[in-house]
Amino acid sequence: MSSQSDRIRLFALNNLAIEAAIQRVERDYEVDLGHVPPTEEKIDETYYPQFEEKIRREAADMSAHYRVFYCLENSIRSLVIDVLFEKYGEQWWDLTVPENVRNHVASTRKKEKEFGVSVRSQEAIDYTTFGELSEIIKSNWGDFSDIFQDVKALERVTATLNVLRGPIAHCKPLAEDEVVRLHLSIRDWFRAMG
Repeated sequence: MSSQSDRIRLFALNNLAIEAAIQRVERDYEVDLGHVPPTEEKIDETYYPQFEEKIRREAADMSAHYRVFYCLENSIRSLVIDVLFEKYGEQWWDLTVPENVRNHVASTRKKEKEFGVSVRSQEAIDYTTFGELSEIIKSNWGDFSDIFQDVKALERVTATLNVLRGPIAHCKPLAEDEVVRLHLSIRDWFRAMG
């Protein structure tokens, strides 16, 4: 990882945070600041209007935080794949991922298959939780130590992000202080990278 790519990632995440703030001001004060969402939101009008306005507003606010976390979590997955595949090849999953993580992934895949839902992914890593991604990095610290400055810093940042992930993933609004903490923690993530 170069410091240039770290700066680009930080720039992109800062832009997402600014975009979310602009959207919130537009909604809260019912003003048009000329901001156009990157994609037109398609809402199922059959059921959506039946939900309380307060819940719909919270959903709109939380969608920006979800996008940021979605980008972060999937960029971490890509990083794990890139680093471990480069060193261990096709067998990286079996050779480097802790047994408890592999077992949890196998259990999740089995459960989803039994429920008859669409296959999420062919890649096992796509079934890992955010916390498990951190476990994979820590258990292969020798392969990641040239990317991250310190394992303790990584543990602290990922623990904070994992706690903040809870409300985002489980449909509860983030307090304004926690929104700030989310943005600071994302910055800390990139700072933890060498």
